[in-house]
Amino acid sequence: MKKNSKKLLSALLAMVMVLCSLPLAGVTFNASAEDGEYTEGYYTYTVENGEATITDCDESISGEVVIPDTLGVYPVTSIGGRTISVTDITDTFIGAFERCNYLTEVTIPNSVKYIECSAFKDCTALIKIKIPELYKISKYMFKGCTSLTDVTFSESITIIEEEAFSGCTALANIKLPKGVSIIEKDAFYNTAY
Repeated sequence: MKKNSKKLLSALLAMVMVLCSLPLAGVTFNASAEDGEYTEGYYTYTVENGEATITDCDESISGEVVIPDTLGVYPVTSIGGRTISVTDITDTFIGAFERCNYLTEVTIPNSVKYIECSAFKDCTALIKIKIPELYKISKYMFKGCTSLTDVTFSESITIIEEEAFSGCTALANIKLPKGVSIIEKDAFYNTAY
């Protein structure tokens, strides 16, 4: 009897191990039910109120990049950045794609309604970008993008903030949307425009 009990227990344990290793068909798991910071592929993002904000990108990202509509299970609604402490007194804001020097073309989905300042600052290989349905181009957004030649604006743009395209030395021809009513100081400083 003792021998049969051991065999039965061994068989049950083997069956449990097999069942645990099988995928559960039809069962959906939520990637995360909590607000917080996450990483997926090249992107670091935060989730707040069920929406994702890209806060950082691996600087090795290269070529033509299509920013995803979703990260995890959350819609990407903004491109932000992160604040780092450089001294005990001063904090510096770093844009999400700042200094991604191998990035040549960016497509941003229309789900993105806000892009933080300095988002693409000093992306020296960036040639082409299509800007989605935003109301403004934030300050320093493309500052120092020395290869940038092709910018497509959405018609919803009304404000171009301070130094947004400063130092974009290859930028010569821009067709601004009719609704642009404010162009702040040095927005196109040191460009061919």
